[in-house]
Amino acid sequence: MSDFYAALQWGAVRREVASHPPRTLVAYPKRSLPHPRDAGARVSAGIPRGQIEDYRFPPEDDCGGLHVQEFDDRWEAHIDGVHPACDAVDHLRVDAPGAWVAAGGALGAAVGILLGRSKAAALAGAGIGALLAALTAGRSGEESRGARRPRAHRTE
Repeated sequence: MSDFYAALQWGAVRREVASHPPRTLVAYPKRSLPHPRDAGARVSAGIPRGQIEDYRFPPEDDCGGLHVQEFDDRWEAHIDGVHPACDAVDHLRVDAPGAWVAAGGALGAAVGILLGRSKAAALAGAGIGALLAALTAGRSGEESRGARRPRAHRTE
């Protein structure tokens, strides 16, 4: 299969997925699309959900980007609100809020143990760090202006 044909097909996926709220997962039967690498996607890291591999296409002008996860029988695609190549920290905050809160808790625990040098200080720091991270997690500028939260969508 030519790279041109693969790019056309994944371009159509990008347009269809972009019609949904950010991070909405859209599933496609694996046999219906060429491999994302054939269209310019690169292997990437992602939160483990049982996928074989994660692929990301280069960031768009707005720093969003198509993120594809490979499963045995399907591709699942969504648009990242912030592509990690543009801003890895903001990517975690916006597109992986659970990881962002966990990191905030870990950082808070480290600060607590350094300042208080006790288990109680570490726990208090972890709680404060996780709370502060939770208050800033998962919201892009668009969502904070009232857009809907993502929901699952399946295409057969």
